[in-house]
Amino acid sequence: MYQKSLLALSLLLFTSLSFSVDLNCSIDKELSNDNFQKLKQYRQQASSICLNCAGKECEMKSWQKEQAGDATVCKLLFCTATQVSRSFKRPDGAKKGRTKIKFNYNISEEGQIKGIRIKSTSGKMNDRQAYKYLQSFVRKTIFEPLIIDDKEYTISNLTAEVVVNIGGTQNLNKYNAADSKLWTN
Repeated sequence: MYQKSLLALSLLLFTSLSFSVDLNCSIDKELSNDNFQKLKQYRQQASSICLNCAGKECEMKSWQKEQAGDATVCKLLFCTATQVSRSFKRPDGAKKGRTKIKFNYNISEEGQIKGIRIKSTSGKMNDRQAYKYLQSFVRKTIFEPLIIDDKEYTISNLTAEVVVNIGGTQNLNKYNAADSKLWTN
């Protein structure tokens, strides 16, 4: 009986994880001021739909695949920057080439990226170099602070994945989509 219950629970967890929407936020995309002003009025209403808040901290809710549109709206409202940095500093010792970086981060009460935690890197940079690179990028990246009922909140445990290309543009694949999450330096 215990084994059947454990098997059923494992199956349920596996299927719920495999049918959930990817909640990776794009820290290199920004909303224009006009678009943000149009969307800003919906943040208060959508906060209870998109976020789980406790204390002074909120996390994005998980969404099923059939609710991908809702997840996209939530990402647009709560984890899309209003200003994105356009400059990066190449970390010491980083070689030319591509690196895929997966990381977690938080958006502070002031709307800045804090608490970067590298999950994985693959390519030319190691974890330390990837961390330095991201620190350089996020220094000037700004999000609209989250204010619900006149209280400021942080948004924690956000996830992002980017592909960084260090070197000249001659190394880029000319067929990459314009928003392919490929950063160049």
